[in-house]
Amino acid sequence: MSGKHCQIKWTRVVYLILLFGIWGGLSGTLLYEKYLRSDSDVRYVSLETGIRDIPTEAEWMAIYHQERHLGYAVFNVMNRDSLGYVLKSTTQMNIALAGVETNIHMESTVHVDPLFKLDSFFFRLISDQYSTKIKGLKDGTNMNLTFYQGNDSTLQTMQVPEELYTYTGIQPMVASQGIKPGETIRMPAFDPASLEMSDVRVHHAGKERREINGQEYELNRLELEFQGIPSILWLDDNGLTYREETVMGLVMERSTPAEAMQFTKSDEIDLLDLYAVRPQPPLERVAQLTALTLELEGVEPALFQMLDSPRQQVVQTDPLILRLRKMDLPRLEDDLSPYLAATEIIQCEHPGIQEAASRIVANIGPLAQKTRALTFWVFEHLAKRPVVSLSSASEILEAGIGDCTEHTTLFTALARAAGIPTRVHVGLVHVQGRFLYHAWPEVFVNDHWVAVDPTLGQYPADPTHITLLVGDFANLTQLVPILGNLRIKVLEQQYGDRHP
Repeated sequence: MSGKHCQIKWTRVVYLILLFGIWGGLSGTLLYEKYLRSDSDVRYVSLETGIRDIPTEAEWMAIYHQERHLGYAVFNVMNRDSLGYVLKSTTQMNIALAGVETNIHMESTVHVDPLFKLDSFFFRLISDQYSTKIKGLKDGTNMNLTFYQGNDSTLQTMQVPEELYTYTGIQPMVASQGIKPGETIRMPAFDPASLEMSDVRVHHAGKERREINGQEYELNRLELEFQGIPSILWLDDNGLTYREETVMGLVMERSTPAEAMQFTKSDEIDLLDLYAVRPQPPLERVAQLTALTLELEGVEPALFQMLDSPRQQVVQTDPLILRLRKMDLPRLEDDLSPYLAATEIIQCEHPGIQEAASRIVANIGPLAQKTRALTFWVFEHLAKRPVVSLSSASEILEAGIGDCTEHTTLFTALARAAGIPTRVHVGLVHVQGRFLYHAWPEVFVNDHWVAVDPTLGQYPADPTHITLLVGDFANLTQLVPILGNLRIKVLEQQYGDRHP
């Protein structure tokens, strides 16, 4: 397999980094009324007491990583008087993934009532290869969602609180309600792009002077945290954003439209290299490994304790030591039906997926052989290219291109269509001297769970696969704080009964 084919990444985590890291300052959180001060109807030109007129001019922000300009974001509020507000944000980025230039465009439009309660939203993600649209309409305690991916659309309803606010609009929230220095507010929030609800912590850390584009300002420092992802936001007393900093060195600064749209060449910023983890000492003869013992720093041991198994065993927690083995796992679950179910992206009931699965496994008897056939069919069918997408299985099948996310999504849909229980693992894998963030499937055959890797053409998957999360690409935001902080020390390598 060529080196280029080994260049993989964890698409959804990168996407969520962009979403929460870059949009954090432009979007923020709107609060439940019970969390806000009772005197919030008083309006003065001060962030502390609240402002009568919410700023409506478009705010342009240049996006940087380690002082390299990689894109822009623009946010504005439209006042609909008694109907409430429309909150619009757009992000445009030009980055490199494994040496491949990638253009990313994201849009969000959210309609809220005069108290900032969510009415509806529209989200769109467009990259060079794929596009995704999500529409949501709130009806009481139901959020009716429509997913558009390629030529397909799917419907889904999720239960939400009656009093629902949105993860968009820190500026209008702060400007209208006000927040005092030293005050900390916790509130539930909903994000239209990730469809996640969680508490957000907002703390006013006081005022400080910051230099922005050569000019000094006295600004309000707000410290935010959402699902463990911290960010710092600087606003003036009119509620306008001047700077935001978040995890992994992502920074936004207030700018003119012309300056914001002047990008750095994408080949100067490769996200794959930025978040790769190089083990010390290097691994040897990875293809022959049967067991591996690692010491990990920068991640909470509790995460691995929840995933402890004979294949990925927690040897000790301080320091955190993992023992990884190339082996199958016995069945523990009583109900395998969730691993045969269709989702909006794992479309195992789609006619195209059903037809492809039947054709691939035709005249193959045992489930183990069917699984092997599906693994290598997906490996050969998809061109290996890093992409940024939220693409569905049917769209991936037609496009024939993608990285680990696309390989895993397509394989999982095909395997479930063939009657093979399959679940998604998210974590890291060793490729070309480094651990990369990765996704791969695990199948249930012969009364055991077997890890396979259609991206790398491995059946079964090698023991360098480190699981951080199990599920159909859900709750990935809880892993974002790990990125850029993880360190790996190799304690032992085993090849059969022999050590190197």
